[in-house]
Amino acid sequence: MTTKLTTIDIELPQDIIFAMRGHKKIGDIKKKLKTSLAIILFQEGSISLGKAAELAEMSRVKFIELLKEYDLPAYEYTEEDFEKDRQTIAKYLKTSQP
Repeated sequence: MTTKLTTIDIELPQDIIFAMRGHKKIGDIKKKLKTSLAIILFQEGSISLGKAAELAEMSRVKFIELLKEYDLPAYEYTEEDFEKDRQTIAKYLKTSQP
């Protein structure tokens, strides 16, 4: 399956490009911007983990590792999820006791 691509031109101040230390090649800057966009879109819930990894041009595992580097969750764990887990553990402990 081929993904249709669209090009978007953006203007960035020279000092912003300079501030992206270590990203001297235009390809490196594009990669950094795409990765940053993938993280933001994933965190706001606009795209899935798989789509974010695809946008960042990396595997899902690598993308999850990247999120960990920034202390960002790869999966949402709500209070409801916690409560369900707590109830399941309590139920298991009750049935496993002699």
